[in-house]
Amino acid sequence: MLRVACLVVLFGCGPATPAVSPTPAAPPVVPVPDGLAPPVPTLRLPRNFEPTGYAAHLVIDPARPDFTGRLEIAGRIRERSSVIWLHGKQLRIGQVRALQGANEIALAVTQVGDDLLEVRAATPLAPGAWTFAIDYGGDFDRVNTTGVFAQTVADQTYVFTKFEAIYARRVFPIIDEPDVKVPWRLTLDVPKQLVAVANTPIATETVVSATVKRVAFAPTRPLSSYLIAFAVGPFELVDAGRTRHGTPIRIITQAKRAADAAFAVKATRPLLDALEDWFGTPYPFAKLDLIAVPLTINWGAMENAGLITFNETSILIDPERGSKEREHRFVTVAAHELAHQWFGDLVTMKFWDDLWLNEGFANWLERKVTGVIDASYRDDQAMLDVRNVALEADGLVSARQIRQPVRTIGDISTAFDRITYDKGASVLAMFERYLGPQVFQRGVRDYLATRSDGNATSEDFAAAISKAAGSDVGVAFASFLEQPGAPEITATLSCSGDTSQLSFTQQRYVPPGAPTAQASSPWIVPICFAYDRSGARGEACTLLTAATGRHTLPVPCPRWVMTNQEGAGYYRTAYTKAQLTALRDVAWPKLSWLERRAVFSDLETAIKSGRLPLRDALPFVPKLLAGNDRFTLATVVRLLDLLEPAIPDAQHAGYEAWLRATFGARARKLKFLPRAGDSYDVEEQRTLLASVVGWSGRDRKLVAEAVRLAAGWRDLPQSIRGLVLQIAVDADPARFAAAERSLGTETDRARRDEIYNALARVRDPVRQQRALALVLDPAHDIRETRGMLRRATTEHNRTVARTFFRDHAAALFNRLPTEGNNAPVASFATVFTAACSAEHRDEIAAYVKTAFGPHVGGDRVVAQSVEAMDQCIARKQLLAPELRAWLRSAPARS
Repeated sequence: MLRVACLVVLFGCGPATPAVSPTPAAPPVVPVPDGLAPPVPTLRLPRNFEPTGYAAHLVIDPARPDFTGRLEIAGRIRERSSVIWLHGKQLRIGQVRALQGANEIALAVTQVGDDLLEVRAATPLAPGAWTFAIDYGGDFDRVNTTGVFAQTVADQTYVFTKFEAIYARRVFPIIDEPDVKVPWRLTLDVPKQLVAVANTPIATETVVSATVKRVAFAPTRPLSSYLIAFAVGPFELVDAGRTRHGTPIRIITQAKRAADAAFAVKATRPLLDALEDWFGTPYPFAKLDLIAVPLTINWGAMENAGLITFNETSILIDPERGSKEREHRFVTVAAHELAHQWFGDLVTMKFWDDLWLNEGFANWLERKVTGVIDASYRDDQAMLDVRNVALEADGLVSARQIRQPVRTIGDISTAFDRITYDKGASVLAMFERYLGPQVFQRGVRDYLATRSDGNATSEDFAAAISKAAGSDVGVAFASFLEQPGAPEITATLSCSGDTSQLSFTQQRYVPPGAPTAQASSPWIVPICFAYDRSGARGEACTLLTAATGRHTLPVPCPRWVMTNQEGAGYYRTAYTKAQLTALRDVAWPKLSWLERRAVFSDLETAIKSGRLPLRDALPFVPKLLAGNDRFTLATVVRLLDLLEPAIPDAQHAGYEAWLRATFGARARKLKFLPRAGDSYDVEEQRTLLASVVGWSGRDRKLVAEAVRLAAGWRDLPQSIRGLVLQIAVDADPARFAAAERSLGTETDRARRDEIYNALARVRDPVRQQRALALVLDPAHDIRETRGMLRRATTEHNRTVARTFFRDHAAALFNRLPTEGNNAPVASFATVFTAACSAEHRDEIAAYVKTAFGPHVGGDRVVAQSVEAMDQCIARKQLLAPELRAWLRSAPARS
């Protein structure tokens, strides 16, 4: 431990920080005095004390296992109080005092449960301004990537933080809730040779001793605790220019990785410019650092104000072999996190039940600005895929509502899901299309302007949009926010004279295999649609406010109606076979590619629900493939992913032959290796086609080419090397053994990820067992290998993975990281429920409930995983007979 003679706390030099004992003596028992003593909180803390500012001084040396610190909390006691409740987890609390002018009162602190600190005064504290001074210490986490954690790369250790959602309490004894939004002052004592960064620029840097320097950072704007961040290590600082208003931008890498930041330097400023234009206000903080973290668990990036953290594989790109896909990944993630600087950091949700205001908004807005980097990204087209993912998640009867009541810590953990991110984004996209982009943007700008540096709720957001629109949309918003599920719309046309009536009905979509859904209130659905207007295209919008509704069309009997213009509506459409035929054979030239893909998505829903046969989808496949881009190709591939689990083992060879016949020529034409000038779209098509034909279709020529290329796979372009290795490792035991051996010497994290992925996906069960053994091997970091448990590719391989997990459950639970958003341990229930096996259904359901239910967030994860398994079983039973008939008759050609 570094001994320091004096610490800067708020205003200057104070007494030396006391040494914090690893096992402090129990605080004295203080009789309960008269006065306010709030009971033990169950989730939210009482607010008899309201912080107005935090000043933290920490001693951080990455070479040590722990840190020490002093925190001063300025605030107001609202009423005479003997007990103040704070959050604090795994902290060693030393001396605690309440300060008011010259008045100093010693306080006793008791740890209550895992997360709470009871701060008790012998004499009640009077209302007014007080400062609590707390000396304490804690440990660096070496397994999880939450709180304050340390990671060693190339024999050098770095310290990082990640406080969302409830991990600031691992570092500071505070009120760790987002509506406590106050200025922070942070000071770090660190080894002289290291770099220290935080949310704000350095205010002063002074020498403490021959080995220690003191870095004091400028005060922050008001920030919630989950947005505070710092990092210490032998970083390289890469200048990335300034915003158009002069704010400095840097990319921060580990030692000797500065060259890999070149693309991030190129892309960050244009993204900021585009966001400043969209929001109509400058970037709101004093500086912007984007920092690479070697390894993250259950998160890829975090929007800390002024210091955004990224998993290194998202931000550091090999300048010689990097791929367009990797560049695109950085651009989308960076756009998302940069959007948060306004929407989430400048204006913050009041509590975690409104997490969608942060994540749904950023997920929606990111796709509006990525095109400034590369027009070929066309990420506006990707919003349909976001919507489809959300609808799939919302097809579970056990799905959350967007604005889910938060009653436990587990509810916070499970809020970071596709409902929050993708349904939230899709609902925003639907209302933007209905109200108009300019109206919607005006509402967002008003929302930010009136709530800057504060907190807001869904009602506040809806009120701002309503004000801009000139009509109340709050009730319509609430109908999508406050209940789970999604509507399915049926449109019926009736014709009379020169006009037509389009009648709509809505009901909650519930797929086969789901339990009975509770009755839901009708959604208030903005429906925008296109229709045949005497051979031309007509468009109209209406608001469906009840279970049924009607809209008059000013034309006689249109030949077709497409009920979801640009696929922007967050609903499914139940088309009849006749309606789909008209859309395919008559309307197709009048529809955009987004609309064509949306129609196919609704057809896919009808097939997996058993309402229409698979043969009705097949004529759409060549029409979609004519789009000749990654979006149309991926739409067809998604149908294949739906079909594959239902294909009987005896007919898998016939299915593979159909894949080769349908997609093989295009795949072999593109081959594996990219060509100079390939766009991102071409690169993605190559990967998709090689996967469908070389991996799923086992095309002999592509497999042989992959085995040949795998001899030098490390030097292949990043866009294709992982897939080449996967195919080769599966096909050739010698390549499997070589890949396994290379793990001992491979230092590049991205390549190690590719090796682990290839080994885990091998279809030979003997080699699969060898691969899974790596998860238990202490020579391999389980934070890198844990994903191998979930990567089995066939039902037989999934059985092997389930057996392995069950046989080694105790050892796995002891090694697996336990913390992070998305209920990390409970999420391994999907290793079992991906089975799609009626024969083993009850056994699996019982096991996952017992094994994973008790973990944080486990109840919800288990319920949703079991329901997803039930739906898969039902879908398989519906599709299997038809698939048998199709594959018996399908020619081995397209």
